[in-house]
Amino acid sequence: MVKKFLPAIRGLVAHKLKELGLEQEKIAKMVGVTQASVSHYLSVNPDHFIAKLEQFGTTVDQVQSMVDDLSAAVQKGDSAANDLLYNYWRLLASSGSACSAHRTLSGGLVDCDLCVRVMVKQGISKTKYNVLAAIREACSLIEASPTFGYLIPEVYSNLVYALADATKERDVAAIPGRIIRVKGKAKVLMEPEFGSSKHMANVILSLKKLNPWVRAALNTSFDKDYLKSIEQITGNKSVYLKAYSLSKEFFDQLRKTRVSRPISAVVDPGANGYEPNIYLVGGDPVTVTNVAISASTLWYHSVRQSGSRNLQKMGLASLS
Repeated sequence: MVKKFLPAIRGLVAHKLKELGLEQEKIAKMVGVTQASVSHYLSVNPDHFIAKLEQFGTTVDQVQSMVDDLSAAVQKGDSAANDLLYNYWRLLASSGSACSAHRTLSGGLVDCDLCVRVMVKQGISKTKYNVLAAIREACSLIEASPTFGYLIPEVYSNLVYALADATKERDVAAIPGRIIRVKGKAKVLMEPEFGSSKHMANVILSLKKLNPWVRAALNTSFDKDYLKSIEQITGNKSVYLKAYSLSKEFFDQLRKTRVSRPISAVVDPGANGYEPNIYLVGGDPVTVTNVAISASTLWYHSVRQSGSRNLQKMGLASLS
């Protein structure tokens, strides 16, 4: 991390800050290096640094996203930048993306499970590790989708995955801070953690009362055309909840709701202070996510072809 990953990140952030009009002395303080180091970074073609980071299993888009986020963070302060930097590194390491580079640099590694063992030492069992890994895989699919981001609601989306025997909120993993939309695309800024989403955890726990096979859920904004696309892919009719005034009434309904395998859509009509949502639920996050993304693609093309919506207002003009 220190010898390969960090210098490449610093180099690209230095280039980005230079583009923003900052002087080398200012950049050096923000990045945490000498002015001479900044001068060196700026003398190197950014493509060199990008190639270094691609060795860690990152794509060009992911690299650009990291650099944009870190460039904004270093201008806010050291703490914000460090937290974000190490969050990115932990995500790469624990997801296995850095394994190839690790083997190349270290040599002689065949069956390295260091990241798994480190997480176990931190009190996370292999079962929980697999739950977190499944969410990470699903999140990478979400971030790669050119259309799903436009279906993220005002309250943002979240993806949750429960342990098979989950009974409490801490048995359900989710994305802290949720999934947001940046420049039309979905963005996941933090690693999944257990007990990090009270609302979505209770959605799963409530549905499990009559549907013990349901372990994963992803919420999106409510859109009739999107709902049709989901039903077209799953072959299941959506389940509509009744209007409610209190959140307790919402969860009471979920506990009495039966849904169909493998994926079902539960429509939340919303209430005063509660935005209407669609909850896609299923047995695992990757399957749920694949349906959500495929449906978003169908939805997008149907919207464009029908001309029934104001694309500029929806933020879809940039995809045309």
